[in-house]
Amino acid sequence: MQTRNNAGAAVTSAASATVLVVDDDPLQRGELVEFFRRQGIDVVAEANGFAAYHRIRKDAPRLVIMDMKMPGLDGIHVSRLVQKLENRPKVILMSGYPDYVYKAHQEDANVFAVIEKPVPLKALARFVAEALDRAGA
Repeated sequence: MQTRNNAGAAVTSAASATVLVVDDDPLQRGELVEFFRRQGIDVVAEANGFAAYHRIRKDAPRLVIMDMKMPGLDGIHVSRLVQKLENRPKVILMSGYPDYVYKAHQEDANVFAVIEKPVPLKALARFVAEALDRAGA
């Protein structure tokens, strides 16, 4: 089931969608989780790439919003690992470092979108709605 959020974007109901937010910055991670919960989206979070990959394999979220630059497994590496899974989620990569955004494009990370931070939450909501729609909403 879909509804419209405050930005006018279609949002899949929490009963049918799970979004995983992955960011090593606790403030950024918390802001995204709170924002998407207010939009009616079932969202979970992890603080690093290792935990994210484990969660993706265990829970099969439909969408992963992930920071690119993290200690251990970075977002690009996790997105490559995810492509080998049977139930692949859509992946949106984000980075506050322009060189990482460029790197993701150069290495063809095979993701839904690559976004430079800071991204306005309403704009991110539109990307999320579109990714969930394409993930079979």
